[in-house]
Amino acid sequence: MTSTAESLRTPASVHERIRHKIVRNEIPPGRRVNIDSLARELGVSQTPIREALQRLEGENLVIRERGRGYATTELLTEAQLQHMFEVRMLLEPWACRVVAVDRAGNPGPALLTLVDEFESEHADVCARIDLAAHDTEFHTLIHASTANEFLSRSLAGLHAQANLFRLYGHDIDSVSTLTEHRDVAQAIADCDGSAAEEAMRTHLLRSLDRYLPALRGEAPNDFVAPPPARIR
Repeated sequence: MTSTAESLRTPASVHERIRHKIVRNEIPPGRRVNIDSLARELGVSQTPIREALQRLEGENLVIRERGRGYATTELLTEAQLQHMFEVRMLLEPWACRVVAVDRAGNPGPALLTLVDEFESEHADVCARIDLAAHDTEFHTLIHASTANEFLSRSLAGLHAQANLFRLYGHDIDSVSTLTEHRDVAQAIADCDGSAAEEAMRTHLLRSLDRYLPALRGEAPNDFVAPPPARIR
């Protein structure tokens, strides 16, 4: 039987743990990635660290510079963020339509449960870092439910980069995010493909509007843990 310590050292786990550190801003954007330090911290050799960084490069969370090793990617520019959302607008509304009409594998009830549980666990306040984790889980469930591996891989890095802005912006409204998630989940649960598609399109457009302030002089140069955001 594999021990807990051993399971944390598998290639997949090493990748997830480093990805987790980047998305949660423990390794901020534009910072050099110290392979030796990560190997010591995670209790593994450099080989799985390098393998994980190669995967993260494919997700656009790190970049490799010739002769200098890896660094986390910088936050996107406003134009890049808009272009990234254009790609998401092409793929995610379609994904919602696909899963909504699949009555056998419909993820709507599970998506509604995610929203209910998050609201229950954060009845008064919600740290933005927790909302980012919920957002990732919500969207990932939709992507996975399409059973389209190419779509899931394509969206994984895009979504992770988008959530970095949630940690930097001052005016990210968790009330709106959860309301929009509930609208998407309910439309999927109702097996209404058109409504699900439109709900996701609306959610993405409004999300972009909430992210843009982080690119317009309203975000700190260095990460400072933001105050909790009220969700009720």
